Amino acid sequence: MKGAGRVFVLVFVLLLTKISGYSQNISNEGTEFWVVFPTHDPTNQTDLANIRIYITSKTHSSGTVVCGTFSRSFTAQPNQVEEILVPRSQAYIDANQRNSVLSNKAIRVKVNDGEGKIAVYAHIFAGRRSAASLILPVESLGQKYHSMNYTQDVNGHNFLVLAATEPNTQLLIHHGNQPISVTLEKAGDVYEYMPGNGTDLTGVYVEIDPASPNNCNKRFAVFSGSTSNTIGSCNRPSRDPLFQQLYPVSSWGKTYGIVPFSNRRHIIRIVAQEDNTKVQFNGQSISLNKGQHYESAQLSGAGFVSADKNISVAQYSLTQSCSGINGEEVLGDPEMVLLNPIEFNIKAVTLFSSTAQDIRERYINVCMKTNATGSFRINGQQTGVNWTVITSNPEYSYMQLRIYDTNSTLSANDGFNAIAYGFGTTESYAYSAGTTLAANNYLRIKNRLTNLESENACIDQSSDFKIFLPAPAEEITWLLDNEPPVTGVPTPTYIFTDASGVKTYEYTYSYGKIFSELRQHNMVVKVKLPTIGSCIGNEYIYNFTFDVEPIPTVDFSFTNLGCEFDGTTFTDLSDSKLLTKPIGKWVWDFGDGSNPVYVKNPVHTFPATGSYQVKLSVATTDGCMSEVLIKTVNVTLVPSPAIVFDPISKVCVNGGLVTVTTARETKGVRGAGQYSGRGITPDGVFDPKIAGVGIHEITYTYIGDQITEGKTFCQDIQKQTITVTPIPVVELEKDFYILVDGAKAFNARASGPTATYKWAPATGLDRDDVLNPLIKGEIDRVYTLTATTAEGCITIDTITVHVLDGIKVANAFSPNGDGINDVWKIEYIDSYPNATVQVFNRYGAIVFASKGYAVPFDGKYQNKDLASEAYFYVIDPGNGKARKTGSLSIIR
Repeated sequence: MKGAGRVFVLVFVLLLTKISGYSQNISNEGTEFWVVFPTHDPTNQTDLANIRIYITSKTHSSGTVVCGTFSRSFTAQPNQVEEILVPRSQAYIDANQRNSVLSNKAIRVKVNDGEGKIAVYAHIFAGRRSAASLILPVESLGQKYHSMNYTQDVNGHNFLVLAATEPNTQLLIHHGNQPISVTLEKAGDVYEYMPGNGTDLTGVYVEIDPASPNNCNKRFAVFSGSTSNTIGSCNRPSRDPLFQQLYPVSSWGKTYGIVPFSNRRHIIRIVAQEDNTKVQFNGQSISLNKGQHYESAQLSGAGFVSADKNISVAQYSLTQSCSGINGEEVLGDPEMVLLNPIEFNIKAVTLFSSTAQDIRERYINVCMKTNATGSFRINGQQTGVNWTVITSNPEYSYMQLRIYDTNSTLSANDGFNAIAYGFGTTESYAYSAGTTLAANNYLRIKNRLTNLESENACIDQSSDFKIFLPAPAEEITWLLDNEPPVTGVPTPTYIFTDASGVKTYEYTYSYGKIFSELRQHNMVVKVKLPTIGSCIGNEYIYNFTFDVEPIPTVDFSFTNLGCEFDGTTFTDLSDSKLLTKPIGKWVWDFGDGSNPVYVKNPVHTFPATGSYQVKLSVATTDGCMSEVLIKTVNVTLVPSPAIVFDPISKVCVNGGLVTVTTARETKGVRGAGQYSGRGITPDGVFDPKIAGVGIHEITYTYIGDQITEGKTFCQDIQKQTITVTPIPVVELEKDFYILVDGAKAFNARASGPTATYKWAPATGLDRDDVLNPLIKGEIDRVYTLTATTAEGCITIDTITVHVLDGIKVANAFSPNGDGINDVWKIEYIDSYPNATVQVFNRYGAIVFASKGYAVPFDGKYQNKDLASEAYFYVIDPGNGKARKTGSLSIIR
């Protein structure tokens, strides 16, 4: 990425997921964040990098950005961008400070107590070299990470930067034979690990020291990348830094959709979390051990990655001069983006895009299930951009959406994954458009009315609270806003155990709180945890904010066509009252004893004429459920015809008119039917010659004569195919000449489908079942040839045989190259295939001789022209008949 103020897309994601299994997915929104400013290679020493923090929120929020002695307050307005430039002197990690603990170098972004959650992005910028990353909230951070970098060239270095979020954070870096121990004494301390030999750090493992005090509850932030690098074998290798905050291994997944950058090639890397991880990618089977990585070739198409154990996947764009589909130069430069697994998808996201500097093309790549693409919206509208199915997994499709607006809201009824990226002249950015992440402590609100759990409460509906913890609690105190605290000795309402044996404990506060205002609330939960092994018991305070959301307005319309087979079409008209949270759940009860239906716009077939009480209730995907709306639907069913259309026999293209009679109505419904299609009349007369050779679809439409309440007539439409088969094509000479007692084969030609042949009469032929039999010269006669295909299609043609008394010999010719009489003509001699022909000069020497006369005499002897004079010829028919002799003149 290049340019100090390049276009930069910002994203915040709504919290939309429901509890599943033992862990909880949260969004990239939060109230506390930690950022680092790693070593950066400038283009020159006068254009040094700086770092800017971007803050967005869907509600009003405020807080501070602190680093070293720097402190700046911020106020985030809904759907606006707040920018904070952090002084380089306070945050930047110089190259000579690598591999050492630096005190108070991390940038902390903290929301004021009681204020709304925010989303945070970091942008490192300098002339011609910049990078950006989505920043993760503290609650999504973990204890174990694997680095993601790229093969380093000689002009830069891979790095791995560790940042403490709590005091006395003891870490282990596993690289080489012995782990490297790092102790960060205070929150905000950083350590930049950078080997001096340009090592590729991909797969390097870093964790909380399991032997350190209270290791069970520590979290820290990790960032990886390169001071600058080139990607791809390019003639002009421009370079860019790589910079991404790493996801903890708890937020890795098993399935990833790979969407190509628009009109550009890319590379992916896959890192394994455990030994013996089996990965499938575009037909390849890959086996990886813990920390090992796979790197693809340069790709231009979409793909799908799946594994039997958790993996991390990164996507890389190439250096500008060779990044095009065919290796040509297109806008952009190297970039690395960590992809989000399908398991941690989102359902709504708002993006902000500035219009500054040199980014000329901005895109969003979206991947989601193929059958859900119709629900995808941008600013509430369909995009008009086509979706492309991922060939290696057709269950998923992708879209490359070019964006122009300053802010855009993406939403869908089903989950999707997205990255935001842009390109300019040697300039690029790419990062996750938003994600959900795993957390080991979180708050859920259970709606007593709907029995649904969500991160938010619903107005005027009774709510209980749940907290999920990594260990059993000795005491829990609940503080809602300014209400009196409630303390008790808790008993877990449920204990979840994951596949690796890790437990999560669920505790419920049965409050029954009813909220009467649409606003944000704060829940503080104080938890006393026991001492377990090296995890020291202590009191932990968890701050959670949540919103009170409106109840959706439910409504629907219906269209009853009145035909018994057509059904009644229902259209949902409900409003969630939240732009970024569309209706995602529907419960239909059609009042006829059928099972409930859970789709948006169903078509229901009622069993009989009558009045039905149809009920609908709706909800956002994990949010508030509406009241039940009841409407009376009066149905008057008109009998619908039922057609059976049996197969139609094949016909020959020259077979003449055929009447199709294989379609019929089977229920006795009064009405009329007609045929349609190429070559057929409404009453079923089919002309194969008009239709032509091939397979043709014939449609039979039967319309009843009873009108429905919808002012239509019930009908049934069935289709069948008819095959028109070709005939053989035979080419015969109309007249065939042969000498009496001569013998030669016909010169017929056939094309088209394979056929059998029959000649009549068979008299004078050596065979009557081949295309070109041998005929003997007897008398003049007309022969008929019948060619028949396997389908029974026939062609008939005739040939007239003329029997001549003898050959006709020219007595002169003029071989002067004018194309007229250049060779000596002996007509009908082909009737005597065994004839010999000799020509003598006046001295009796042979100047031409041949067996048969396939190559005529051209007036040359030994490739030299013969003199213009008289010659003598002898022709022996070779069948016992008398020889023919005479004089021949060559005239030049």
